[in-house]
Amino acid sequence: MTRTAIGIFAALALTGTIAPGAVTTRQRSAERPAVDFKGRLYRAVFVPGPDVLSSGDIAQVAEPLRARLSRFLVRRTSFTSTYQAAPTDVQSVARDAKRRAIERAIVSLIEADGVEQLAVEFVTAAPIADEWEGMPEGPLAESAFAEQLLQKEPSTPLAPYLFLFIAHRQRAASEAAELDQNAAVAQAATAKAREFLQKARGAADPIFGLVADDLERLPFVYVRKKPVAE
Repeated sequence: MTRTAIGIFAALALTGTIAPGAVTTRQRSAERPAVDFKGRLYRAVFVPGPDVLSSGDIAQVAEPLRARLSRFLVRRTSFTSTYQAAPTDVQSVARDAKRRAIERAIVSLIEADGVEQLAVEFVTAAPIADEWEGMPEGPLAESAFAEQLLQKEPSTPLAPYLFLFIAHRQRAASEAAELDQNAAVAQAATAKAREFLQKARGAADPIFGLVADDLERLPFVYVRKKPVAE
């Protein structure tokens, strides 16, 4: 941090704008080394399937981040769902699969007592759709639910994950709206996605900043952009 920046930060602390001893998002980002996981950390959180983060990927990372990522992989591998459901049709099966994927992401990322129950409560109540059908309404509804939860319980242990969840849903909504040529929705969703990625980077646990960085590097998360014709 430059001498000027230090002076500004000190002045803000004295005026009460920033609490003494507080750590800003910019500071946390500066303390976190830039590591490009090529989307594999992002997929380990948001996309069930192959080509996710492995022990080989984290060998490039210095301690203590390597140990933190290793614990994430252990929790992810050992995860057992406690979400209960009795699907009656294909759509219900698809929704339940998405709910369990979200449950797994929460339990894998958050190291807190009782997180398993919190994860089940979230996926049970959230309006998770079986398919967004290429439209922004689905991811926007899921994001809105998470935002309302944060407003109601800002100190919930789920908060760092919810920052990522909201950013991801807003990014997906932006891509869908852009495809639908709805510029206003696309721009608003893009702005909100960036806002919540920054919130994730400000979390005390550095893994959330790493996921945010990996997500932001991706060319798309839901709708692949068509190449511009020459």
